[in-house]
Amino acid sequence: MFVWGKPVPDLARQIEMYLSITSEEGRGRRFYEFLPDSSMNLVFRFSPTACRMVLLGPAAEKSCAEIDEESEYFCIRFRPGQALRLADARPSELVDTYVDIDKIGGERIDSLADRLHSLPDQASRQRVMENLLRGSLPLVRDERCRQATSLLEAHGGQIQVSELAAGLGLHIRSLERLFLDHLGITPKRLTRLIRFRRLVDRLRAGSFHTLADLAYDSGYADQSHMIRDFKELSGRLPGDNGSCDAQPQTGSPRTRIVHRYRP
Repeated sequence: MFVWGKPVPDLARQIEMYLSITSEEGRGRRFYEFLPDSSMNLVFRFSPTACRMVLLGPAAEKSCAEIDEESEYFCIRFRPGQALRLADARPSELVDTYVDIDKIGGERIDSLADRLHSLPDQASRQRVMENLLRGSLPLVRDERCRQATSLLEAHGGQIQVSELAAGLGLHIRSLERLFLDHLGITPKRLTRLIRFRRLVDRLRAGSFHTLADLAYDSGYADQSHMIRDFKELSGRLPGDNGSCDAQPQTGSPRTRIVHRYRP
C-alpha cells in the first residue's frame, strides 16, 4: 500500500513529498524500472531483520532498483537541487547512483529503524523524520544554483536557459559550469527532466482534455514534440497502460542498475 504526505511549511522549500510503502508478504525481491527523475530521494528500508538508508541522486535516464517487497519503505522526495546535506558527497557525484547513509540528525539508522517500525502510521513517521531533518544544511552549497533550480521548478521547466542565466546575472556558459560543478547536470538537461516530471504528473492525474492541450500546458512546442520527448525518456508512449509507473522487470534488467538489495 502507498501513502503520500506533504511536508510542514518550514521544510516545504526543500521537501516535495513523503511516501510510505507497506510490505506485501511472500513477494520477495525483484527489479523495478523507474523513469528519469530530476530530484534526489532519501529511501529508508526497514523490517524486523534489516534496515538500510540511501540517498538516490537524480536519474538522467531510466534506471532499475532492486526492491524487497517484504520490507517497508519510507521515502522523502526532495525538490530539484534542494536536498539536505545528509552525506559527505558532492551532488555531482550522485547523478545516476546513490550513497549509503548510516546516521541522520545524530541518530544511527538501526536505532531510527526501530523507532519508525514501532510507530502506527505514516504521519507519525513523518514527524520523526522532520524533527531529525530540521536545521540541516543544503547539499548544494551554491545559493545561485539552488535559486536557479527553484526557478526552473516553479516554471515547470518552461523557462529558457538564457533567461535563467540573465536573471542570475550570469553568462550561459557560466551557468552551465555552475550546474555541472554543483549538480552534475546541465541546465538544459535539468529543464527537460523537470518538464518531463510535470508531464508525468499530469498524465497520472488525468488533468487535461486532449494531448494537444497537455503538450501546450506542459511547455512543449506541439503534441508531436511531447510524444517524441516522452518516448525518448521513458521508452513508452503517453497513452500506454502504466506508462507513468515504475515497471516490474522479468529476467535481467535492460537499463542501468542504480541500487541492489543488501541485508
